[in-house]
Amino acid sequence: MLANRRLARHIADAGFAEIRRQLAYKTAWNGGRLLVADRWYPSSKTCSGCGTVKAKLALSEREYACEACGLIIDRDRNAALNLAALAAEFDTAGSGPVPGRGADQKTRVRGQVAVKRQPGTAPAGQTGTVPPQGRTTNRVLAKTH
Repeated sequence: MLANRRLARHIADAGFAEIRRQLAYKTAWNGGRLLVADRWYPSSKTCSGCGTVKAKLALSEREYACEACGLIIDRDRNAALNLAALAAEFDTAGSGPVPGRGADQKTRVRGQVAVKRQPGTAPAGQTGTVPPQGRTTNRVLAKTH
C-alpha cells in the first residue's frame, strides 16, 4: 500500500505497528490471544459466500461482486467476514469471556466467592452505598429518656 503515492503518507502516519504492539500486550495482559492474519492474506479478494478468489481487485471497486455465485457485498464487509471465518478456524476451546480482573484470586473458604462486579450488573436504584444528594435514609429516631 505504501507504493501508492496517494495513500503512502496516510498509511505511514497511521502507525499500524504501534496498534499491533498494543493489541499484543493488552490481549496477553487480559488472558486473551491475538490472531494475526498473514500480510498477503486475500481477505478483500475472497468471496465470503463461496470462497472464490479474484485475481485482481482495484482499490476503486467498493463493492465486491463474485462471478461464481453472484454475491454482491460491500468490500469492507466482505473482508471482515473472511477474517472472522479465518479466526473461527483456529481452536478457541476454553476461550470466551475473560472474568474481570481481581476475581481470580482465592479468598478464605467460608462460603464467600470473589466476584468482580461488571458494569451494569447492580440492581436499579442500588448503584452505590451513599444515598443520592438531597435525600435522607429512613431512620427511626428513638427518644432518649
